[in-house]
Amino acid sequence: MDEPRDNAVLTFARVLRTLPAFAAVILVLPLVAQQPTAAPPASPPPAAPVPVVTSSVSQVPVQPSPDQPRGLDAELRMALFDITMDHPLSALDRLEWLRSSPLAGGGAVEPGMRAQEDLLFLLAESYYRLGMRESFRKAAATLDSAAPSGRYAGVIAAQRMLDAYSRGDYARVRTLAGAKTAGDRGLISLVAGLASVQSKDFAGAHAAFAQAQQSGGDFSVYAQYMDALATVTSDSSKRATALATLQMLSENNRGAFAEQVRLSAAQTALGVGQYAAAASLADGVPESSGAGAQALLTKAWALYRGGNAAGAATAFREFASRYPYLPARDEARLMAGQIMLESGKSDSAEKYFQSVADSIGGELTALQSRATTAMADASRALVTARVAGGVFVANAAPGKVIALPDDAGAEKRRIAAAFAGTADSASASSAPQLLYSIGMAERVDSAAGAGFPTRVVFAPRLDAQTPGAYADRTQAVLATDIRLALASFRLQEQIDAQKTKIAALENLQRLIFEGDSGLAENAKQIAATQDSLEHMKGVLENTREKVRATLRTQITATRQVAAENIRLLDSTKASLGANAKGPELDALTMEQRTAGVYSAIADDVERGLEAALDHHPAFVLRDSLVARLAHAHALHDTTAAVLSDDSLIVANELATQRGKESNAVLAMRTEVGAATSQRAVAEGALVALVDEELRARASGLVAQLSHDREAADYATASAAFFKAMDASASAPGGATPAATSTAPGGASTPPRR
Repeated sequence: MDEPRDNAVLTFARVLRTLPAFAAVILVLPLVAQQPTAAPPASPPPAAPVPVVTSSVSQVPVQPSPDQPRGLDAELRMALFDITMDHPLSALDRLEWLRSSPLAGGGAVEPGMRAQEDLLFLLAESYYRLGMRESFRKAAATLDSAAPSGRYAGVIAAQRMLDAYSRGDYARVRTLAGAKTAGDRGLISLVAGLASVQSKDFAGAHAAFAQAQQSGGDFSVYAQYMDALATVTSDSSKRATALATLQMLSENNRGAFAEQVRLSAAQTALGVGQYAAAASLADGVPESSGAGAQALLTKAWALYRGGNAAGAATAFREFASRYPYLPARDEARLMAGQIMLESGKSDSAEKYFQSVADSIGGELTALQSRATTAMADASRALVTARVAGGVFVANAAPGKVIALPDDAGAEKRRIAAAFAGTADSASASSAPQLLYSIGMAERVDSAAGAGFPTRVVFAPRLDAQTPGAYADRTQAVLATDIRLALASFRLQEQIDAQKTKIAALENLQRLIFEGDSGLAENAKQIAATQDSLEHMKGVLENTREKVRATLRTQITATRQVAAENIRLLDSTKASLGANAKGPELDALTMEQRTAGVYSAIADDVERGLEAALDHHPAFVLRDSLVARLAHAHALHDTTAAVLSDDSLIVANELATQRGKESNAVLAMRTEVGAATSQRAVAEGALVALVDEELRARASGLVAQLSHDREAADYATASAAFFKAMDASASAPGGATPAATSTAPGGASTPPRR
């Protein structure tokens, strides 16, 4: 009986050792074969559910809601960051997008959160810094309506004042400057003083300049300088005092500002008759300085009026040679000839004046013949190169123009301080710059070409013109430049977004291809597993039959032994008969019962044999493996179908994205086209204005050249007369030398200065 049992045990042991390796084949299937990578996109996916956060203590569901005020606050702070990091287009794009949002228009706000007022302020500052003054004025007006006495009112008022000054609205400048603002008082007072000078209100100018000096900072010395110039212009009795102030400023400062002050001091000294001091001061301005041209001319006049004719002649000739584009060039040449004539060199003076007359005549003829085409071409070239704004400024020829930077009053530090609500006194405005004729001439030559008569730019107009119209049109061109740049920026964003989408689709297509490759490998593994399982099923069935047969043999043997035992006991009991009693009878009875129990056990085992085999772990695991393999087949087929659908959808979408631009890109291209058209219109208006300006200045230059040629012709005739007088005096019986000594002075060409 022991041998069949041992065989059955060995058989099951071999099955159990085989099962783990078989199960591992199922477990190593990649997840892609067990779970689809994506659902079929036949219909739009449902909206993602809002996550619900459950407290572990109270178990009360907490559902977050959108916090729009905090979102607006964060966006505004990002815009401020863009401004301070010199990303103006990014800041403007963000702010204009926020401006169009319903929340920004409604002005909803929570304590501590930024809202409409802050948005309008940053928007106005972006427009101002970019030179879009019309948009700035509109945003500032909206801010005034939303918060008339808000935290930004002072800063905006100062910028409005600077904007008004650039447009020649000096009355409004003085009105705005009188208000108590939180801007840079030094800058405000300086510009207010300049507006007063333009309006001939010198008392108001002195008061404003005094306030600017008291405010300190970079504008204090400029205010002191302008105050001295205002004194020279308004009160001739105080020119000596103003001269002392200018000399002190030139000695206590360095750089371009000190050179400019030194030039003004030299010109003031020349005006009050201190010729030696004027020549010395002018000689102290370096030749390389932007103020060098006017300093050299001032030195020449100072030497001439101080009696140093030879030095004056050298200086006049040097000025005429070095700066041929300045209006005073021909005057300097005439003065050099005048000094030659006054020194008695009538023959040389005649030839010199004749050469000057011929030179002026040739220049005048060329200018008159080319005025129409040259001015039109130059106007468009100057506007296209965006240099007209730095060229057509008031009083350009003397080279004494103070220009404020584009961000004056809206520096990054000042904007950040105002946004933070801190005092902006430490945020001083950018220092002004000095514009000189030398730099302007180089820019004109570079833009308009060498054939353009650069002198036209520096020639005075016969009629005065306010800068308002020119400033408006210049800023309109600048605004269209920014609009075009912003539209191009947004277009590039949409192009990049489409490129990103294409890249994402290509990546998804690659993942689908890799998934297909993985599924092919999985199919091989599943097929191999199926073959192994089929083989294993046969082995298990054979083993089951062997186990069943072995157990049935054991059951039959047990029954037979039990039946035999019962028969023997019955026979023994019958043979004993009446003698069977006491312990012997009890033992026989117990043995009979035991044999019956064995027989019953055999019956029970036989009845439960199939169920026991079915519940054996080996056969249960077999059924589980069959079910799992069937599930793996189903998952493989489902995944393959999903990937096939996804591959088709991705391929179609990728072809669409590659084949044409998105609607957003097309819309942005339309916006770029509209901005380009707007810029062309603005450029045309500015070109027309510049052309009118150049023609007016050309007319002034023609009149000046005509006058200078007449003077040169007169001087030539005078030199010829005195040459004849000199020849007559040297002949026998000629005039006395005393007559020749007085003639040059009496017939000298009067200087225009």
